Amino acid sequence: ENTSDIIFPNLHAGDAIFYNYTVRHGVAPVESGTRYSMAFFYDMDNPALAEYFHKDFKDDYDKSYMDDTEELGVELRNVLPDVKLDIVLVYNAAGEKEVQEMMFDRMSPNETTTYYGYIGDVLQALVAGTDTVVSDIEIKRDQS
Repeated sequence: ENTSDIIFPNLHAGDAIFYNYTVRHGVAPVESGTRYSMAFFYDMDNPALAEYFHKDFKDDYDKSYMDDTEELGVELRNVLPDVKLDIVLVYNAAGEKEVQEMMFDRMSPNETTTYYGYIGDVLQALVAGTDTVVSDIEIKRDQS
């Protein structure tokens, strides 16, 4: 029985495990046979992969080295001509849960507002009065 703080996943031949670089890891000595390993490197900020790194796959990268309890002000601007937008909070990072909370409704074209939230919050911009998603917005601290 494991009585330490170390987690030992129950893996079998052919199983795989994925983790980011912040996770301390190691392997036990091979007792028989041959161990093969395959390494994958991926960029969580790549727009082509963005859909995989929110909600179900939380961005632990930001949380690993930042204080995510600090409230941030994020300026949102509707740049779509002739389209009003609803801004809905769909993931509340502070509460670690999915929600459907209207933050701003019927934002007019060129209207700017400020959302105050936390690193990891996810908003959706919807065509006003519909379920049509225009954009997913994940709150991150600027790293530049």
